[in-house]
Amino acid sequence: MKPFTRIALAACALLWAASFAAAQTPAGVLNKLDVQTLVAAGTPEANATLARHFTALANGYAADAARHKDMAAAYAGNPNRSVATNIAPHCKRLGDLATEEASAARDMARYHEQLASGAKATAPKNAATFQGGKGATEPTPGDLHHLAMMARTPADHHALEEYFTTLAKKNTADAESHVAMAQLYRAGVRKTVGDPAAHCDHLVKLAREAAKEATEAANLHRQLANVG
Repeated sequence: MKPFTRIALAACALLWAASFAAAQTPAGVLNKLDVQTLVAAGTPEANATLARHFTALANGYAADAARHKDMAAAYAGNPNRSVATNIAPHCKRLGDLATEEASAARDMARYHEQLASGAKATAPKNAATFQGGKGATEPTPGDLHHLAMMARTPADHHALEEYFTTLAKKNTADAESHVAMAQLYRAGVRKTVGDPAAHCDHLVKLAREAAKEATEAANLHRQLANVG
């Protein structure tokens, strides 16, 4: 593959994450902890807020899809046949995926609108993923501190428990990835200067410490959720 083609493909792929991150900025898109807390609350007000969140999320996915499809059209019109052949279908596929996500998020918005109105509603097939925080922003340290200080109900503590449990799993996976990389460096599979294996060992240590702290936080909030 020619260098330009590789660069263009990388740019198209990066747009999937970067452009949608920008689309998440508008008001209405919540962070993961807020989503989980509102889902656990299950009140009409909580469902109305979730409906607005998923509507904003759908709009973000739709905007992302439009950008990818515009890029696909631009590459398809490129006189360089190899560029159009390699990149245009890739960008179109990313656009199609974003369109599917937009449709799924709209289903979630309608579902929570029905719940907010008191009507019976059947959860979409992907409800658990979205209600777990898919597409939502990561909570900032300030968000975590605020919720931890204000947590009063079992729902608050369960949301924090779920967040820290997920964080612990991620940190554990990161640690295992760094272990594997260190082994490759020591086996001489990855040749480079300096001592990258030692650097990987340090990252393993940090990730495992972070996983331990997250697990302890999850356990604490599990206990607090069951108090009383």
